Amino acid sequence: MINPLYGLVLYLSDNPRVMKTRSPEKNPDRKRLVKAPLQRIRSFLNFLFPGITWLKGLLMSMHSVWMITVALLWLGHVNYMDGFEFMNDFFNMRSFFKEYVFKSSVSSGSNEKFLFINTSRNNELLPYDNDNTINTVITDRAVLASKLKILNENQDKVKFVICDIFFESPSADKIADSLLQAEIKKLTAANKFVMPGFYNDVEKELVKPVFAGETGLSQYRSSFLNIQFLKYSLVLYRDMPQMPLIAWEAITNIKLKKKEIGLINYYTHNGRWVLNTFIPEFRYSQSDLAEGTNYFQLGLFEEYFLKDEQIVIIGDFEGANDIHHSMAGLISGPLILANIMNSLMNNDHVISVWYIVLLFIVFFYVSYHSFYCESNAGPGKSLWNKLIHQIRDKKIYLILLLLVYLSMLVFHHYIHILILLSYFGLIEGYKHYMLRPGKKEQPDC
Repeated sequence: MINPLYGLVLYLSDNPRVMKTRSPEKNPDRKRLVKAPLQRIRSFLNFLFPGITWLKGLLMSMHSVWMITVALLWLGHVNYMDGFEFMNDFFNMRSFFKEYVFKSSVSSGSNEKFLFINTSRNNELLPYDNDNTINTVITDRAVLASKLKILNENQDKVKFVICDIFFESPSADKIADSLLQAEIKKLTAANKFVMPGFYNDVEKELVKPVFAGETGLSQYRSSFLNIQFLKYSLVLYRDMPQMPLIAWEAITNIKLKKKEIGLINYYTHNGRWVLNTFIPEFRYSQSDLAEGTNYFQLGLFEEYFLKDEQIVIIGDFEGANDIHHSMAGLISGPLILANIMNSLMNNDHVISVWYIVLLFIVFFYVSYHSFYCESNAGPGKSLWNKLIHQIRDKKIYLILLLLVYLSMLVFHHYIHILILLSYFGLIEGYKHYMLRPGKKEQPDC
């Protein structure tokens, strides 16, 4: 959508009224010393922004702030345009740069930070009716209770336990359920345990597990164009926290705070502005699950496998019921939670001051050149001149593309390139075909 004040912006900026006042020169030498660097700054600004005035600068600053606001709001929500396949190409390019250009290991430190326990090979049948003609498969709760007991006895080594198992109903073994409940209560009392509930979007209610203990959501919203996992919301539905957020808040003792400016909601974490909904960095994939190192089967897990200060994630890492499509390929639900936890540890959801500065600089430059500049020079005859002309003519789009890559590589935020290109493309079209007749030729940029 084109800014409705566009025409007014052009009119005002082309007719600036600048009041100049003069004061007597008390110290000419001192004034010359001050004037020289100011002239250099003015010359540099005129080079970057030909024909700029204070009014144009103010208008473009307002436009840049408006664009930053829209960009951050877009980043913090699941949108219609998030499901385009070319987004995967961008993230594949990011992985390429990180691995081969910057020589950074994507999955380093997984053995130290996390301990993964797989439940898919320790199951039992739960009858659905009295004559056992219908049944379902659930995790063996007697085995799970015995392993949670090990974690309780070694709480000094355990940072937190995320049990990604939805306990929908009691099992046939009441003793096992009782033992499991006792271990869950101990870990919950130590503020080191969370298990999933389920929000029924149809009935508009939270379905809690049959066991008492700390409960969070373990859900995500897909985009409307693609069902793959892309963005994750720390708080979902009616301000309900997700399991990774509960775990992170317990570990750091820092609470996510919701604030409002008019109709706009935003969140802070330890006083820093954060995205509630963000794209996590996939530092761990299914191939990083090393059996016997950081990955164990539930029935085989023992005390001596624990290391100090590990986050234990229990769930179905191998079964087909909890596998999701993502930009990193097929990935299990518990491993998604591990990636989200790691993203929180690395502050991938934080909006840094330097990121805001980058957005302002780029949006200001692109806005000014889109509103007020023209490439008046012809392409010339030589191939080199034609190339230079094309670069000058399309530099706005090249800079926006560079912004997207810098945003992903450095700040771990993805600004939708299609939206940016479409927005400034519409401005260019509106300027050329609607406002150009009768207007004086704009500065050559």
